[in-house]
Formats: sequence, C-alpha cells, structure tokens
Amino acid sequence: MSVGRHAPRSVGVAVTLVAVVLAAAPGALAQKTGGDGAVDERERAFVEGLRREDPGDADRYVALRDARNQAVAEVQKIQARYSAAGPELRGVFVQQLRDAQRQYAERSLALLDFLDARERRALIRYQEEIGRINRTLDERARARAELERLLRGD
Repeated sequence: MSVGRHAPRSVGVAVTLVAVVLAAAPGALAQKTGGDGAVDERERAFVEGLRREDPGDADRYVALRDARNQAVAEVQKIQARYSAAGPELRGVFVQQLRDAQRQYAERSLALLDFLDARERRALIRYQEEIGRINRTLDERARARAELERLLRGD
C-alpha cells in the first residue's frame, strides 16, 4: 500500500484527534471507564431512570451505548497497533484506523440522536406543564382580583 507524502502527518493528526475525543467522551456521554465510580453511578442512575420511564427506551439506550463503547475499544485497539508499528508499517493500519473512527462516529451520532430525541420530548412535556401552570396562575390572579374587589366593596 503506497502512502502519500502527507499521509503520516494526517494520520498522526487523526490519531491525536480521536484520542482527544475519546478522552472527552466519558464526561460528555457518561461512558463507563471502569475507573471512575462517580461516572458509573451516574450511568447506572440514568439507566434506572430511563427504565422507570420507558423500559424500551432504556434497552435502546443500553444497546446504543454498548455499541459506541465497543467502537471506542476498537479504535483504541487499532491505535495501539498503529502506534506500535514502525513508520514503514503504519500505512497498513491507516485504513483500519479510519474505518474504526468512522464506526465510532456513526455509533456516537446514533447515541446523540437518541439523547436529543429524548430531550426534545422532555422539552415538549415541560412546555406543556409550564402552559398549564401559567393558566392556573392566571385563574388565581382573576380570583384574587375578584376577592379584592369584594373586600373593597366595589
């Protein structure tokens, strides 16, 4: 496989970019790291909350999360191979690394789509509840005004 003049640099940039994304992923998406009990506990509480709301959503989330975590592991495995290979062999791993990165991106986007859809549904519920509360406050304001008129003898 021939590697272009700029391929080693672009692959190095891609490897660094993926490493940064993977480092940020645990906080952004509550990825289980095995070493952070607080993240594990938040993840467990989130899944339990989902399960109470809708068991199907909880199962879908867990499947999407696990698929994304599997993709993270695959990228890390190929990155390790790439890093361990000498400069003359790195070209062999470039396409595998790109494919793994693409798989990671696709699975991460699917997880984000799920979370966004869930949040949009919650936003609609909250807006409906805010509307209901505002109507109740308006009714009370009208009743208050009527009672105050009675007190004044109007």
